[in-house]
Amino acid sequence: MSDEASAVLALKNAWSGAVAASREIEQLADEVAALPEGSALTDLDLDRYHRLTAAQSNAVMALRGLVEQLQRKREKAAAG
Repeated sequence: MSDEASAVLALKNAWSGAVAASREIEQLADEVAALPEGSALTDLDLDRYHRLTAAQSNAVMALRGLVEQLQRKREKAAAG
């Protein structure tokens, strides 16, 4: 597999991970929006919210880092 093919595969995998993590956040949108404003903090699943938002954040930051790395590779290749 060429270096470029590997880069594209890495991009596709990282993108899929970020999308999947974002979908999990999106699935909770209605649930969170429906929470009564007077809910006690003890009634909220904060551990779940933290786990899902951390996973989404990590996936997006990994994707961003990969895109930045690929941009530098492209610039280096263009400079020859």
